Amino acid sequence: MIKYPYYKLMLVTNKGNRPLQDYLNFIALCAKSGITSVQLREKKLTFNELVEFGKELQALLKPLSIPLIVNDSVELALLLDAKGVHLGQSDGNIIEARQRLGSDKIIGLSVDSLEQLNTANTLPIDYIGIGAIFPTNSKENVNTLWGCDGLKQAALSTTLPIVAIGGIDESNMNQVLQAGANGIAAIGVFHNSKTPGNTIKNLKSIFHD
Repeated sequence: MIKYPYYKLMLVTNKGNRPLQDYLNFIALCAKSGITSVQLREKKLTFNELVEFGKELQALLKPLSIPLIVNDSVELALLLDAKGVHLGQSDGNIIEARQRLGSDKIIGLSVDSLEQLNTANTLPIDYIGIGAIFPTNSKENVNTLWGCDGLKQAALSTTLPIVAIGGIDESNMNQVLQAGANGIAAIGVFHNSKTPGNTIKNLKSIFHD
C-alpha cells in the first residue's frame, strides 16, 4: 500500500508509439518505485484504443493499490471502473460528473485563473490542477504560465489539495512545494529519465512529510 495520498506523485501517461508491453513495463517500474497515481492521458488514441490500454493499466495498477485517473472522459472512467477522472474547463459539467461517478470516486479539475479557482471551490471536486507552472514541451496550447508566485496566490485561495503540473522536475520541485502545491503531475520528469526508479525516489525524498 502506498503511504502517500494519490495526488503526491501523479504520472501522466505518454505512450505514443511505444510498444504496449514495453510501456507497461515502464509503468510497472514507476509504480514499484513510488508514484502515487497514474493519469491516463493519450490525445491521439481512439476511444476503443483507450479502453484497451486502460484495461491493461488497471490490471497492472489495481494489485498495487495505485489509483488510475482518466483524463477528460467520465464515460471512459466508468467503463474502466477507474478511481477517478481529471477534467478540464471544457470537459463537461462537474455536478453531472459527480452524480454519474458517485461520492467515492476522485474528481480533479484544471483551472487557468484565480476566477476559475474561486468557482472550483464551490464544486464537488477532490483536488485542483494548476499549470503550467514552468514552460513545458509536453502540453500544447498552455493557457496560463503560473510560475511560483501565481501558485502561491492559488494556494492562498483554496483549501483543496493543489496538484501542480508543467515543467516540474528534481531541480525545481522543492520550490513548487514551498509555493503551496500538495503534489505534482508530470510527463517529462518520468518519461525522459534514463533511471526512472531513481528519479522517483529522489522526488519522494523532496516531500517534507
